[in-house]
Amino acid sequence: MSNIEIKIAGDVVNVASDPRIELAQCIIADPPYFIDVKTTAGKAMDWDKANAKQSELVDWYIQWTKLYADKLKDGGAFYIWGGIGKPGMRVFFEFASRVEQETGLTLQAMITWHKRRAYGTANNYLFTREELMFLSKGKPSVFNIPYLEKERGYEGFNKKYPAKSKYLRRSMVWDDVTEIFKGKTHIAHKPERLSEIMIETSSNPGDWIIDLFSGSGSTRKAATKLNRNVVSIELDPSLLT
Repeated sequence: MSNIEIKIAGDVVNVASDPRIELAQCIIADPPYFIDVKTTAGKAMDWDKANAKQSELVDWYIQWTKLYADKLKDGGAFYIWGGIGKPGMRVFFEFASRVEQETGLTLQAMITWHKRRAYGTANNYLFTREELMFLSKGKPSVFNIPYLEKERGYEGFNKKYPAKSKYLRRSMVWDDVTEIFKGKTHIAHKPERLSEIMIETSSNPGDWIIDLFSGSGSTRKAATKLNRNVVSIELDPSLLT
Protein backbone atom coordinates (compact mmCIF):
# COMPACT_ATOMS: atom_id res chain seq x y z
CA MET A 1 0.00 0.00 0.00
CA SER A 2 1.34 3.44 -0.91
CA ASN A 3 1.71 5.96 1.84
CA ILE A 4 -0.34 9.14 1.72
CA GLU A 5 1.37 12.51 1.46
CA ILE A 6 -0.65 15.68 1.93
CA LYS A 7 0.87 19.12 1.39
CA ILE A 8 -0.81 22.24 2.76
CA ALA A 9 0.47 25.73 1.98
CA GLY A 10 -0.32 28.38 4.54
CA ASP A 11 0.22 29.72 8.02
CA VAL A 12 0.12 26.90 10.58
CA VAL A 13 -2.47 28.71 12.70
CA ASN A 14 -4.77 29.58 9.81
CA VAL A 15 -4.79 26.09 8.26
CA ALA A 16 -5.19 24.14 11.52
CA SER A 17 -8.86 23.48 10.73
CA ASP A 18 -8.11 22.01 7.29
CA PRO A 19 -10.15 18.77 7.09
CA ARG A 20 -7.27 16.98 5.36
CA ILE A 21 -5.24 17.00 8.58
CA GLU A 22 -5.53 13.53 10.06
CA LEU A 23 -5.20 12.62 13.74
CA ALA A 24 -1.47 11.98 14.12
CA GLN A 25 0.71 9.72 16.22
CA CYS A 26 3.67 12.09 15.97
CA ILE A 27 4.10 15.79 15.21
CA ILE A 28 7.45 17.42 14.43
CA ALA A 29 7.82 21.20 14.40
CA ASP A 30 10.85 23.29 13.46
CA PRO A 31 9.51 26.83 13.98
CA PRO A 32 11.33 30.16 13.63
CA TYR A 33 13.76 30.74 16.50
CA PHE A 34 13.57 34.54 16.14
CA ILE A 35 17.32 35.09 16.10
CA ASP A 36 17.30 37.03 12.79
CA VAL A 37 18.68 34.24 10.63
CA LYS A 38 20.59 35.49 7.60
CA THR A 39 21.86 33.82 4.47
CA THR A 40 25.57 33.57 3.74
CA ALA A 41 25.10 36.67 1.58
CA GLY A 42 23.78 38.56 4.60
CA LYS A 43 20.15 38.67 3.50
CA ALA A 44 17.76 38.58 6.45
CA MET A 45 14.98 35.99 6.48
CA ASP A 46 11.61 37.71 7.00
CA TRP A 47 10.11 34.64 8.68
CA ASP A 48 12.73 34.75 11.47
CA LYS A 49 12.64 38.44 12.35
CA ALA A 50 11.82 39.12 15.98
CA ASN A 51 9.24 41.81 15.20
CA ALA A 52 7.33 41.47 18.47
CA LYS A 53 7.98 41.24 22.21
CA GLN A 54 9.23 37.91 23.54
CA SER A 55 5.98 37.29 25.45
CA GLU A 56 3.98 37.80 22.24
CA LEU A 57 6.17 35.38 20.30
CA VAL A 58 5.80 32.80 23.05
CA ASP A 59 2.02 33.33 22.96
CA TRP A 60 2.19 32.43 19.27
CA TYR A 61 4.19 29.28 20.06
CA ILE A 62 1.57 28.31 22.63
CA GLN A 63 -1.24 29.05 20.17
CA TRP A 64 -0.11 26.66 17.44
CA THR A 65 1.05 24.04 19.92
CA LYS A 66 -2.43 23.92 21.47
CA LEU A 67 -4.11 23.80 18.06
CA TYR A 68 -2.06 20.83 16.92
CA ALA A 69 -2.17 19.06 20.28
CA ASP A 70 -5.83 18.62 19.36
CA LYS A 71 -4.65 16.86 16.17
CA LEU A 72 -2.58 14.41 18.20
CA LYS A 73 -3.74 10.97 19.30
CA ASP A 74 -3.81 10.20 23.02
CA GLY A 75 -0.30 9.05 23.85
CA GLY A 76 1.11 10.75 20.74
CA ALA A 77 4.44 12.57 20.60
CA PHE A 78 5.04 16.24 19.82
CA TYR A 79 8.64 17.25 19.05
CA ILE A 80 9.55 20.94 18.87
CA TRP A 81 12.95 22.31 17.85
CA GLY A 82 14.37 25.42 19.46
CA GLY A 83 17.48 27.31 20.42
CA ILE A 84 18.86 29.27 23.33
CA GLY A 85 18.23 32.50 21.45
CA LYS A 86 20.16 35.63 22.25
CA PRO A 87 20.21 38.24 25.03
CA GLY A 88 16.76 39.74 25.40
CA MET A 89 15.12 37.12 23.17
CA ARG A 90 14.86 33.71 24.86
CA VAL A 91 11.63 32.54 23.25
CA PHE A 92 12.28 28.82 23.57
CA PHE A 93 13.19 29.04 27.26
CA GLU A 94 10.02 30.93 28.16
CA PHE A 95 7.98 28.58 26.00
CA ALA A 96 9.48 25.58 27.83
CA SER A 97 8.46 27.11 31.16
CA ARG A 98 4.83 27.58 30.03
CA VAL A 99 4.11 24.70 27.68
CA GLU A 100 2.85 22.10 30.18
CA GLN A 101 0.54 24.48 32.05
CA GLU A 102 -0.94 26.07 28.93
CA THR A 103 -1.22 23.19 26.45
CA GLY A 104 -1.89 20.12 28.61
CA LEU A 105 1.07 18.30 27.06
CA THR A 106 3.72 16.62 29.19
CA LEU A 107 7.40 17.46 28.77
CA GLN A 108 9.16 14.10 28.58
CA ALA A 109 12.68 15.21 27.67
CA MET A 110 14.83 18.11 26.55
CA ILE A 111 17.17 16.72 23.92
CA THR A 112 20.36 18.38 22.77
CA TRP A 113 21.66 17.91 19.24
CA HIS A 114 25.43 18.22 19.49
CA LYS A 115 26.66 19.62 16.18
CA ARG A 116 30.11 19.49 14.61
CA ARG A 117 30.38 23.10 13.48
CA ALA A 118 31.32 25.39 16.35
CA TYR A 119 30.70 29.09 16.86
CA GLY A 120 32.38 31.11 19.56
CA THR A 121 33.73 34.39 20.81
CA ALA A 122 36.78 35.24 22.86
CA ASN A 123 34.81 35.36 26.10
CA ASN A 124 32.51 32.35 25.80
CA TYR A 125 32.43 28.58 25.29
CA LEU A 126 32.09 27.22 21.77
CA PHE A 127 28.46 26.96 20.68
CA THR A 128 27.63 23.56 19.16
CA ARG A 129 24.02 22.79 20.00
CA GLU A 130 20.32 22.95 19.19
CA GLU A 131 17.51 21.91 21.49
CA LEU A 132 14.63 19.53 20.87
CA MET A 133 11.64 19.30 23.17
CA PHE A 134 9.92 15.90 23.42
CA LEU A 135 6.33 16.34 24.59
CA SER A 136 3.51 13.82 24.76
CA LYS A 137 -0.26 13.82 25.08
CA GLY A 138 -0.46 11.81 28.28
CA LYS A 139 1.79 8.81 28.69
CA PRO A 140 3.56 7.94 25.41
CA SER A 141 1.68 5.09 23.71
CA VAL A 142 4.50 4.32 21.28
CA PHE A 143 8.17 4.37 22.23
CA ASN A 144 10.32 2.05 20.16
CA ILE A 145 13.58 2.15 22.11
CA PRO A 146 16.20 3.87 19.93
CA TYR A 147 19.72 2.48 19.77
CA LEU A 148 22.97 3.77 18.38
CA GLU A 149 25.03 1.83 15.88
CA LYS A 150 27.81 1.56 18.48
CA GLU A 151 28.00 -1.71 20.46
CA ARG A 152 28.06 -1.37 24.24
CA GLY A 153 30.86 -3.90 24.92
CA TYR A 154 29.39 -5.07 28.22
CA GLU A 155 26.21 -6.80 29.39
CA GLY A 156 25.06 -4.18 31.85
CA PHE A 157 25.84 -2.90 35.31
CA ASN A 158 23.34 -5.18 37.08
CA LYS A 159 23.29 -8.91 36.32
CA LYS A 160 19.63 -9.09 37.37
CA TYR A 161 18.76 -6.65 34.59
CA PRO A 162 20.95 -7.44 31.58
CA ALA A 163 21.05 -5.06 28.66
CA LYS A 164 18.26 -5.58 26.12
CA SER A 165 20.56 -4.95 23.18
CA LYS A 166 24.24 -5.23 22.37
CA TYR A 167 24.02 -1.66 21.11
CA LEU A 168 24.11 1.48 23.24
CA ARG A 169 20.76 3.10 23.89
CA ARG A 170 20.30 6.62 22.57
CA SER A 171 20.48 9.29 25.26
CA MET A 172 19.13 12.84 25.43
CA VAL A 173 22.31 14.09 23.74
CA TRP A 174 22.48 13.23 20.03
CA ASP A 175 26.04 13.52 18.79
CA ASP A 176 26.00 10.97 15.97
CA VAL A 177 24.19 13.07 13.35
CA THR A 178 26.27 15.60 11.44
CA GLU A 179 24.69 18.81 10.18
CA ILE A 180 24.50 19.57 6.47
CA PHE A 181 27.44 21.64 5.27
CA LYS A 182 26.76 21.75 1.52
CA GLY A 183 23.75 21.50 -0.77
CA LYS A 184 21.13 22.93 1.59
CA THR A 185 17.74 23.63 0.04
CA HIS A 186 16.76 25.84 2.99
CA ILE A 187 18.83 27.99 5.36
CA ALA A 188 17.53 25.91 8.29
CA HIS A 189 17.86 22.55 6.50
CA LYS A 190 18.35 19.71 8.98
CA PRO A 191 19.49 16.16 8.14
CA GLU A 192 16.71 13.67 7.46
CA ARG A 193 18.28 11.34 10.02
CA LEU A 194 17.13 13.60 12.85
CA SER A 195 13.50 13.24 11.78
CA GLU A 196 13.99 9.51 11.20
CA ILE A 197 15.02 9.05 14.83
CA MET A 198 11.88 10.76 16.12
CA ILE A 199 9.58 8.97 13.67
CA GLU A 200 11.10 5.54 14.28
CA THR A 201 10.89 6.02 18.05
CA SER A 202 7.44 7.57 18.41
CA SER A 203 5.37 5.97 15.64
CA ASN A 204 4.86 2.77 13.69
CA PRO A 205 4.52 2.12 9.94
CA GLY A 206 1.16 3.33 8.65
CA ASP A 207 0.79 6.02 11.33
CA TRP A 208 0.19 9.66 10.50
CA ILE A 209 2.92 12.26 10.98
CA ILE A 210 2.31 16.02 10.96
CA ASP A 211 5.22 18.08 9.69
CA LEU A 212 4.86 21.70 10.84
CA PHE A 213 7.03 24.44 9.29
CA SER A 214 8.08 21.92 6.65
CA GLY A 215 10.85 24.04 5.13
CA SER A 216 13.35 21.80 3.35
CA GLY A 217 10.97 18.84 3.62
CA SER A 218 13.40 16.62 5.53
CA THR A 219 10.65 15.40 7.88
CA ARG A 220 8.29 14.72 4.97
CA LYS A 221 10.98 12.71 3.19
CA ALA A 222 11.87 10.78 6.34
CA ALA A 223 8.20 9.91 6.97
CA THR A 224 7.72 8.65 3.42
CA LYS A 225 10.94 6.63 3.58
CA LEU A 226 9.75 4.98 6.81
CA ASN A 227 6.30 4.09 5.44
CA ARG A 228 4.32 6.66 7.40
CA ASN A 229 1.56 8.91 6.12
CA VAL A 230 2.39 12.59 6.39
CA VAL A 231 0.77 16.01 6.35
CA SER A 232 3.28 18.78 5.62
CA ILE A 233 2.44 22.41 6.33
CA GLU A 234 4.60 25.23 5.00
CA LEU A 235 4.05 28.96 4.54
CA ASP A 236 6.09 29.10 1.33
CA PRO A 237 4.27 27.00 -1.31
CA SER A 238 7.40 26.77 -3.47
CA LEU A 239 9.00 24.57 -0.81
CA LEU A 240 6.21 22.00 -1.08
CA THR A 241 6.87 21.12 -4.73
